[in-house]
Amino acid sequence: MIWDAVEIVEACASALWPHAGQRRKRIKEAAMGYALRDAPLNNADREPGLPALRSSGGDGGGGMTENIEPRVRKLENDVAVISHNLAVLTVRSESFATHADVANIRTEMATMRGELKEEMASLRGELKGDIVSLRGELKGDIVSLRGELKSDIVSLRGEIHETLQKAINKQTVLLLTIIPATLAAIAAVAAWFK
Repeated sequence: MIWDAVEIVEACASALWPHAGQRRKRIKEAAMGYALRDAPLNNADREPGLPALRSSGGDGGGGMTENIEPRVRKLENDVAVISHNLAVLTVRSESFATHADVANIRTEMATMRGELKEEMASLRGELKGDIVSLRGELKGDIVSLRGELKSDIVSLRGEIHETLQKAINKQTVLLLTIIPATLAAIAAVAAWFK
């Protein structure tokens, strides 16, 4: 039982503590019955959850099992936590990207970037062509509208001139008719009173 506990502790110690070599040596010596009477395996001030491993006297090491069992229980709990964390990390690692995946994504991004640049260049060319043709159409429309407006203004000016000319002619005819008639009426009235 003690030797199994030593193997468990060795396995856990190498995973848990970077300076586990010294502790491993102490555990082996304690398990083989060497006297480490008051030498703790760990500093209880730094790791308060673990009791110090002390031998109970003599070279037999009979009292060590009393103090090693809580330590082994603690290590078993730590191993269980580490196993759980390792299982979680293993599941998560299945979705990690490898260097090949990253390289593939980079090449895909490079090709997509090139395709997008080509599409943007072709769209830019099409837009420039459309803008030039639209500008030409607008210029043509503006020129034709300007010509239509000029002809409309000329025809309107002619109509206004013609209408004014007719009005002036009517007034002139009216005045030329009314004035002699008025003069004749005045002459007739003047002749009546004489």
